[in-house]
Amino acid sequence: MNKKQALRFLLLTAALLCMLTACGSKPAQTPAPVPEPPVQEEPKAEAPAETPAEVPEETPEEAPEEAPEEVPEEVPEETPADTPEVPAEPEPVDLTQVRDAIIDGLEIAEPFLLDTDALLNLYGIEGAWVAQSASFATMSGTFPDEVVLVEAVDEAAAASVAQCLQSRLDEVLVQSKSYDADNYAAAQACQVRCDGLYVSLLLSPKQAEMTEICQSLLGSQG
Repeated sequence: MNKKQALRFLLLTAALLCMLTACGSKPAQTPAPVPEPPVQEEPKAEAPAETPAEVPEETPEEAPEEAPEEVPEEVPEETPADTPEVPAEPEPVDLTQVRDAIIDGLEIAEPFLLDTDALLNLYGIEGAWVAQSASFATMSGTFPDEVVLVEAVDEAAAASVAQCLQSRLDEVLVQSKSYDADNYAAAQACQVRCDGLYVSLLLSPKQAEMTEICQSLLGSQG
C-alpha cells in the first residue's frame, strides 16, 4: 500500500467513525405507531321473529239440516153459502117525495106545509134532532089532517121525536073522546110509526091509505 492509499483509507475510516458517532448520539426515533385496523364488530344476530303459534283451524260445526219448508195447506174458499150475508143499507128517502105522494094520491085540499122550525112550536121537536122533515096540516073538516114525517139524526133523537108525536096523539085522543065519538074512533086507529130513523105521525081519517103510501116509499128502514 502506498502512502496515498493509506491516507485515503485513514480518511475513509475517520469519516465512517464520525458517521457512527453521530448516529449513536442521536436519540433513536420511535417509529410512529401503525394504527391498528378497526375491528369490525360482527353484527349481532337478530333474534329470530317469534313465529305465531299456529291456531288450529276450527272445524266448522255441521249446520243442522234445515227442515223442509212446510207448504201451507190450501184453505178451501168459502162458498157463498158459508159467508153470512151483510144486509145492504137502505137507500136514503126524500121525505118531500113521500109527503107529495100523500097529498097528490089522496087529493088533500089546501094543505098547509110545515117546515122543521114549525115542529118545535107545534110538537116540541128540536131542530137538532132532525136530519130532514116533510109535514103538512089541513084546516078544514071535523077531523083536520096532521101528517108529520121526520128523519132523525140518530136513534136517541128518533126516540125523542117519537115521544113528542105520541104526546100529540094522546092529546087528540083526550079531546076527541070528550066531544066526538067518530073522531075518537078515527084517532084510536092512528099511531106513531118508527122505521129505523124515520118517525111519522099520520093523524087523519085517511091514515090507512097514508100508511100504505108511506110503506111503499119508505120500505123497511128498521
